Amino acid sequence: MAKFYDSAIKKVEDNCLSQWRRELLGNLSGDVLEIGSGTGVNLKYYPKTVNKLVLTEPDSNMRHILNKRIEESDKDNISMAHYHAESIDLPDESFDYVVSTLVLCSVKNPLNSLTELKRLLRPNGQLILMEHVAADDNPNLLNWQKRVEPFWKWIGCNCHLTRQTENLIKQAGFNSIQIEKVSMLGAPSLVKPMIKGIAQKKT
Repeated sequence: MAKFYDSAIKKVEDNCLSQWRRELLGNLSGDVLEIGSGTGVNLKYYPKTVNKLVLTEPDSNMRHILNKRIEESDKDNISMAHYHAESIDLPDESFDYVVSTLVLCSVKNPLNSLTELKRLLRPNGQLILMEHVAADDNPNLLNWQKRVEPFWKWIGCNCHLTRQTENLIKQAGFNSIQIEKVSMLGAPSLVKPMIKGIAQKKT
């Protein structure tokens, strides 16, 4: 999957994802953690105001490509680790921002992952996210997502079609949530429903 990931998402990157990444990441500063960094698609969108950037990616094939992108970048403030989102061996309140783009659909336990991310954020820190989700406002599409999901998880490295990520963010204890529902242009209908925005950890 790592080998073909960038080419597989190129159409939707051109249609909408690149713009959303620019909007979400362009004003970040301070210390930033990104989970599930994959092939490093987000790298070019981080501004110079970021002091420290920690990229985590548990898949060794993805890390191989990610490491090449880090070496080719003009940034000297990046480190890489292999942590899974559910267990990140870093101190409490280490980051001003945590970034998750197209990751929470495939983690083993999304609620545990979100709780871990909240632990790592400093007071008033923000979770920046862009995720495809269950089509809760389209019952017919949601039924199809449920039917296809077992097969989809098998071919898509545990990618779930019916995650209710916004509800899970609330359950994890984030208490200032600014989420926008959007549609991934050019993507298959099953993964078109998206959310993007921020969730803040209040003091």
